[in-house]
Amino acid sequence: STDSCDQAKGCAHVNNTAACDDGNACTTADKCSAGACVGGVAPNCDDLNGCTSDSCDQAKGCVHVNNTAACDDGNACTTSDKCSAGACVGGAAPNCDDSNGCTTDSCDQAKGCVHANNTAACDDGNACTTADKCSAGACVGGVAPNCDDLNGCTSDKIGRAHV
Repeated sequence: STDSCDQAKGCAHVNNTAACDDGNACTTADKCSAGACVGGVAPNCDDLNGCTSDSCDQAKGCVHVNNTAACDDGNACTTSDKCSAGACVGGAAPNCDDSNGCTTDSCDQAKGCVHANNTAACDDGNACTTADKCSAGACVGGVAPNCDDLNGCTSDKIGRAHV
């Protein structure tokens, strides 16, 4: 209130809307109203960190408590990311093995699992090919084996025993 003194009436107390402090740290812009201090709006306690639980304590103000929430650390080469000590921590690496010997498996932090074609030696399962190699992600048979046993008394054929 605005205090004054009138020579005829004495002390006068007129309510005002001056700024004040209601003693609650969870209110802002407190103002006088009807002769009392009234708390204003609550402060914005959001620290924009998903790894803290934000609240307001009337004595302390904004409080940010670390949590263990699931999060995304932005690295495609981690799984099951969780908050720890107020930060997002990446979990285990993903299993990028595509069970294809003709690809080289790796992990790219932005893309995740990557399977690049290679030219490794392989076995296409056909006994009538040799020097098999990977091409375009698949095992491709090489040249036919030389089945000539240098015996004129046998018929040499690929895929058959010498007769």
